[in-house]
Amino acid sequence: MSKYIKIVFTLLAVLLLTWSCASDEGTYNYNDINEIKATGIEKEYTAYTGDNFTIKPNLNPTMDNGSDPDRYTYEWVAVNPAKLSGESKTTISTTKNLDGILKLPPAKYNVYYFVKDKVTGVTWQHESFVLNVVSSIYEGWLVVGDVNGKARLDMISIIPNVATPRIITDVLDVTGSALKLSGKAVNVACFNQPFVTPLMYGIYVTASESGTARLDQDSFSWVPSQNIAYETVGGALPSNFGVDFMQSSGAGENFLYSKGDIYFYFRIFQTKYGLPQNKVDTEAKTFYAAPFIAENKGSLGTPVFYDRDARRFLRYSTTKGTCSVMPPVVGSPTVLDWNNTNCDLVFMTSTTFNQGENFAVLKNTATGKYYLLRFNTELAQVYYKEILNAPDFDKTTKFAVSPDSGYLFYAVGGKLYEYDNGIQSAKLMLDKGSEEITFIDFNTKTPEAFKQKLIVGSYNGTVGKMELFTVPPVNGALKLNTTYNGLCKIVDVAYRSR
Repeated sequence: MSKYIKIVFTLLAVLLLTWSCASDEGTYNYNDINEIKATGIEKEYTAYTGDNFTIKPNLNPTMDNGSDPDRYTYEWVAVNPAKLSGESKTTISTTKNLDGILKLPPAKYNVYYFVKDKVTGVTWQHESFVLNVVSSIYEGWLVVGDVNGKARLDMISIIPNVATPRIITDVLDVTGSALKLSGKAVNVACFNQPFVTPLMYGIYVTASESGTARLDQDSFSWVPSQNIAYETVGGALPSNFGVDFMQSSGAGENFLYSKGDIYFYFRIFQTKYGLPQNKVDTEAKTFYAAPFIAENKGSLGTPVFYDRDARRFLRYSTTKGTCSVMPPVVGSPTVLDWNNTNCDLVFMTSTTFNQGENFAVLKNTATGKYYLLRFNTELAQVYYKEILNAPDFDKTTKFAVSPDSGYLFYAVGGKLYEYDNGIQSAKLMLDKGSEEITFIDFNTKTPEAFKQKLIVGSYNGTVGKMELFTVPPVNGALKLNTTYNGLCKIVDVAYRSR
């Protein structure tokens, strides 16, 4: 019986509560408040990251005479549905109009526009719209250099189906990358299969203080674990480790050079950067390597280092991780003794000239004379002669070798010379007057249209410029193909391929 009584009382209580609420209707006064009904916002937009992007909405307030220009606060929030909730939201503006450089990584975003009325305390949310952010850094030239003594990374962006490349200055800032370069510009490099993970492309930039960092291959984003020190065996290198340069002979292979030491990565053998590779197999100590590497087709050939102190060439084994002495040869006016050169190495590089030749410029320590050595992938010397009739050759530190003609280019101040070893004479090819030539190179790790082009970086005291030239045969005048203005003072150039 008590059970049924409790049920009846409960039902009566519910009925009384319902009646009291119903009888209370109409006892409150409802007042209209200012409402925001924004217009001028489309349902979907497409924009390039790094471009200026603008939306100027009309608020259309229902109860505002406009006397208080600071009545509202604003927030534009982009949400990437593909990311975890804690990482998906980005506030892209806090002004009435969305107007500025778009720094979102490429993705499809839902964007929300919030307007808070400070008088009423109410926040109004406009219906979300879709923002498709397309990469403006898909492919192109990466240019690292200095601006007012500080490192900066620029990009000459080449976008599919867009005729004119765009120049993006300070591309790290434009893309919203967390990487802040500090110190002076040192190096930029790109190569396939950068380390032993599924990652298939590596983009690395080095500054003297911040060290060497790998950028995300599509967005240029960065976290500290992308420093190159994290690609070593057991933390062999310090976290802010920086290279002087890096050099890749092919996909999944790469050399690092830093302060006399050389490190090697070899994907196929799961070999990470670890101990210095500048060590002769029969000797106890490492040698101080000169800052040049003839990669000589890498694992498909025999890379060559140079012992700065003993003044000798050494061949490197990619499988053993050590060097060995070169095959002995008898020195003569046309043959260099590999193991006793009596020379300082001034420059060395590998080229595709003549199916793969290596070029080395040496300075005899006794006579001060300069010599050019060429040797093939089998380490057979094919040319060794004194460099003659080359003005100001002793003043240059910038060299490049044409992959189709074998001409040796060198720059002094604002002048660029082409040395033809067949006739042992140099010809002045460019004279930029007061401008300084800061960089020259040929880059065969580019699309076919650029493989044979001479890259010249120059600086007029204010901004840098990069030019691409065609090198004609028989010492013909250089033909200017393309000019890119408004860059940093160029230190190094690489090509981000696709």
